[in-house]
Amino acid sequence: MKAADILRMQLRGSCDLVAEHAGLVEGVWSERAAPGTSLPGFVVWHCARIIDWGVNTCVRSEPEIAADSPWREKLRYEMGHGAGLSDLEADDVAATVVAADVIAYADELRNSIMRWMDALADSDLERTVDVRAANAAHSRYSGPAAWEEVKNLQDAPVWQFLMRPCGAHIRVHMGELETLTRVIGSQRRAIA
Repeated sequence: MKAADILRMQLRGSCDLVAEHAGLVEGVWSERAAPGTSLPGFVVWHCARIIDWGVNTCVRSEPEIAADSPWREKLRYEMGHGAGLSDLEADDVAATVVAADVIAYADELRNSIMRWMDALADSDLERTVDVRAANAAHSRYSGPAAWEEVKNLQDAPVWQFLMRPCGAHIRVHMGELETLTRVIGSQRRAIA
């Protein structure tokens, strides 16, 4: 097994988890579990967008899937990937993006990543990622609030960059989604 094989499994898993959880949280998409928490619809959207940004904008220096139609409109490309958004902006994303679109986008994203990884060699994973330069591709990525969230990724090697925001970060948010869903379910049962 090679490092690229491990990353392939991680990235496939990240996309699959996003699609799966988008379906699981659809019934609570725009419900807040507690003050100060994000809406489940925003969290799952953010995860999908982070993978696209990480793989395509930062690592491949290619346009994101969400930059083209139909995803540009359906996925609110103008909102970036979620880092640095205000609470009101994040809530607006959840109010205007639907689970079915996130599921279809995550599936297309996974397929695109798998095709790209077919030609990826372990030696390709050692190059460093210039996140600051990549973030110039979108005004939301280059703002101070968004930069603050990702600055620690500057000059990370590709393998590490893919493992962190596109792998570990996604799994943390999947746990968050499961917790938010349980809390919302408990609140519904308590009211009933």
